[in-house]
Amino acid sequence: MVSDPDGRTAITNHIRAVDGDAEVFRWFRRLLVLPGTMVFDDVLALDGDVLRKALNAGRTADLRVLRRWAASVKFRHRVILPVVGACLLLGDRIGSDVSSEDPPAARDNFDRLVAALASDTLSTAAMPATATAGFDLLITMRHVASMLMSAGHIDRALQIGRAASAFQHRCRRHFHGTAVRVFANSWIATIGHMVVLAFLLKGQQAGLFDHDRVSIWKGSIANRYLLWLIHRESKGIEFVDRWSTFAESHGSQNLEEVDDELVDCLTACGIVADRAGDGRGAILPRPSRRLPALVRFLEAAGIPASARLVTLHCRDSGFRGDAHHDLRNADVATCLPAIAMLVQRGYRVVRIGDPSMPPLPAMDGVFDYALSELKSEELDVLLPAVATFHIGTSSGLSLVPLVFGTPCLFLNWYPFELLPWGRRNWTVLKPIRSLAGDRRIVDRAGYAAVGLIRDRRLLNSLGYDVADLDAREIGRAVEGFVSVLEDTADEPAKTGRNLSRLLVADDAGVLRELS
Repeated sequence: MVSDPDGRTAITNHIRAVDGDAEVFRWFRRLLVLPGTMVFDDVLALDGDVLRKALNAGRTADLRVLRRWAASVKFRHRVILPVVGACLLLGDRIGSDVSSEDPPAARDNFDRLVAALASDTLSTAAMPATATAGFDLLITMRHVASMLMSAGHIDRALQIGRAASAFQHRCRRHFHGTAVRVFANSWIATIGHMVVLAFLLKGQQAGLFDHDRVSIWKGSIANRYLLWLIHRESKGIEFVDRWSTFAESHGSQNLEEVDDELVDCLTACGIVADRAGDGRGAILPRPSRRLPALVRFLEAAGIPASARLVTLHCRDSGFRGDAHHDLRNADVATCLPAIAMLVQRGYRVVRIGDPSMPPLPAMDGVFDYALSELKSEELDVLLPAVATFHIGTSSGLSLVPLVFGTPCLFLNWYPFELLPWGRRNWTVLKPIRSLAGDRRIVDRAGYAAVGLIRDRRLLNSLGYDVADLDAREIGRAVEGFVSVLEDTADEPAKTGRNLSRLLVADDAGVLRELS
């Protein structure tokens, strides 16, 4: 016992080194009961290779052990039940030998979980008796999908995520009919979620969705100014107490139903932009630079009111420091030559973000707003709204300009999901290379096969690695985007799906369409 691993890091390393499914799973179960490890985000933040090894080991676990483990917690437990569910799915053990014939009210946690994960029964299974029970079941399904995704079981994750979305729509209609759609508080907890919410509200007003009004669970608000703008343009949003009624959660696997088709939420935003936005796809009016907050900022920053403004945001680890999202980050230093080029072309660059970001070096024509005392929730929204264009990464803040139709160049986008919309926009993906051949992946099928893996250790164990675009590649992307933007005044025709142009850099650093 003295020599046993002690603590999260030591046990994680032990799981990576130990052999035998039973031993691996035993140590994984011990890890999950350590103080501070019972939060779902902590489990997702585990090294992907460890999580994959542990869940694979759980495929053959004794069903009696899994049943007792599931019974040891409440059904809304956000860790144990998803782990049990993931193990059952990976072992292909969701079937008649596991399922219960008992009525729903008599089922224990294990049987309820099995019934939820049997996706072929979701369209006919009885609805939960209460809204709270429905929400708990939905969250459990989404957590199973997220856990499988983090472990690199992409197809399984997408399958259960799609089933969860279908179940969510069934629950909404069961509890609310078409009268109201209720969003959980997670939809206002981050600014990126709020952007998607704004487009869904606009789509509802345009009759693209089948509900009459919207309610939102009360909770922490990421940006009150943006919420005020959304509320002002809507036909009414009611805020209700949490758990007072069934609500829909937010997640990357969340699918929207548009024209009798389930599509991811950013694809839905593109459809709304086409059908309910203006010629630029904006769903909120573009602000005037004469607004007092903008006048004060431009004067304090020494930027002429008529200047061509570019906002820049590179997602950094300081704002949300967890390994589950690290591959979405990018080094702002690789953008510095491109920034200097923009200043030479007559643009003024404003770096937006949060105060945890590394400071920019002093550069003429560049203002580091993220670290400025001028920073405010209002300007976080207004600056990208009035910019000539925006340069961003795969972050929620870089979705804000899309609300106002600001053209966007997205760099280092990762993972390969929830791709931005906007026909004038460009999205340049992070380069993925095969370790065996040391070649970059430049085809869509190859990129999609591994581009959803969120953990570098897991990606490496499967024979791949991902890196930031280098300064030369970013310079080419910025120069190409600006040239097209300056030379083409007309908006592209609204034909086909509203998606941004999707690009990758090949082994020579040349940008090419992802074919």
